[in-house]
Amino acid sequence: MFFPEFGDRAGEEGDGNVKAPDEIQQEFIDGFVAAGDTFEQFDYLLQLSAQLEELPEERKVKEVLVEGCQSQVWLYPSWEGVAPGEGFALEGDSDTLMVRGVIYLFQQMFSGQDARAIIECPVRFVEETELVYIFDAKRQAGVSAIASTIKDFARKALSDKEEPHHG
Repeated sequence: MFFPEFGDRAGEEGDGNVKAPDEIQQEFIDGFVAAGDTFEQFDYLLQLSAQLEELPEERKVKEVLVEGCQSQVWLYPSWEGVAPGEGFALEGDSDTLMVRGVIYLFQQMFSGQDARAIIECPVRFVEETELVYIFDAKRQAGVSAIASTIKDFARKALSDKEEPHHG
C-alpha cells in the first residue's frame, strides 16, 4: 500500500523545500488511485485512520464538536509558529473510522502550514477519488464542515494579524 512520505512537509526540518498543502493532497489522491477500486480505496482510507492518534476521552467534549457532521468529530486546531497564523497543528478524532481517515488527511495536508496556504488550498480528495461513491451526500457535507472549521480558524488568524491593534 502506498503511503506518501512527508519528510519535507512544511514545518519540518529539511532542505527548505516545503510542500504546499495541495501537493500533499495530490500525493494522497495518487495513493487512493494506486490502491485500486472503490473497496481498495476504502481500505486505504481505513489504514490512514489508524495513523491518527486518538484523543483521550476527556478531550472529546461538545464544545469542540464540528457541526454538520453525521459522525461525532472533535477538532483542536492551533498555531505552533512564532506568530498567530503560522505553523498550523491539528488534533482531532471521530467515532467513525472513515472520518478518522479524513481528519488524518487534513492533518497531513495542513500541518506546519500558514493560514493563507490553508485558506487557498482547494479540498478535492473526495471528488477526485472513489470516495465520491463511498461518501453519501451527508458524509460529503461532513467533510466540507471539517474543512470549513479549519479554514475559518485560519481566516480568523489572518484577520487578527491584519487588524491594527490599538493599545
